[in-house]
Amino acid sequence: MKLPTPLPPTAVAPVPGNLAVIRHENLDEKVYDRIRAMIADGVLAPGQRVAQETLATCLGVSRTPLVNALKRLAQDGLLRAIPRRGFRVRELSTLELVQLFELRERLEPLAAELAALRITPDEADRMADEWRAMASQPDTPEAHQTYIERDRAFHRRLAELSGNPFLRAAMDPVSMLAAAYLHGTPRPWEDTVPDHLAVIDGLRRGDPAASGAAMRNHIAPSLAALRLALAEADAPDGPISSQAPTSTSLPSPGASPGASPGASPAPSPEHVDDDSHEPPKAA
Repeated sequence: MKLPTPLPPTAVAPVPGNLAVIRHENLDEKVYDRIRAMIADGVLAPGQRVAQETLATCLGVSRTPLVNALKRLAQDGLLRAIPRRGFRVRELSTLELVQLFELRERLEPLAAELAALRITPDEADRMADEWRAMASQPDTPEAHQTYIERDRAFHRRLAELSGNPFLRAAMDPVSMLAAAYLHGTPRPWEDTVPDHLAVIDGLRRGDPAASGAAMRNHIAPSLAALRLALAEADAPDGPISSQAPTSTSLPSPGASPGASPGASPAPSPEHVDDDSHEPPKAA
């Protein structure tokens, strides 16, 4: 295949005279990042309606940057826009969860293999210390939240250490969806701590094969459980899953966006009929 001839370094591409100036709106980016984190942390849970007025109050912003962020998140596939009815956090069917973990099973080991060639022994030791400390934590909601944050940081760091920007770009939305559904994955978090330590052992030794194999072993049990759930759901006498919640419970204004959602509903939320026909996520 003949590749296109590159332009000389001094060449300047023509620019249309009527091209509008692109202005960077830092507030839009901050609101986007904050809501994205709320989805990952489960503050905005799958299937829930986004109460825009309440959310704007919680974040202390006007509707314009909020709507801009919600539209962008819908483009990312994290929200679902309902015509004339606003946004809901996207739900994944059991089949989609299987497909998501099939992709993780391919991408995550590659990131671990490449990271093993670039990580320093000191960083690998720090990782191991963090996960050993995690193993001794009691089973509490606070420990579970710590696990979620540490797991997300761990996988994100391996993507960074891979040194492959294309792999990192491919992993970002996959990791984000996995984080959003972490509460619904089939394995208790205590069972996965040894998996992380096995990956880190390969990283410390600079062994790509061992790191990649340990990462595959980390993903495989969840994928197997999801495939089993899919097979049972497809069976004629398979179990009937309950429907996902249909309204958003938000923290009070000024609360931390990573905090657990409050028990009281948002003030005077607008009722929105759920016209989704997507199956609920796997339990």
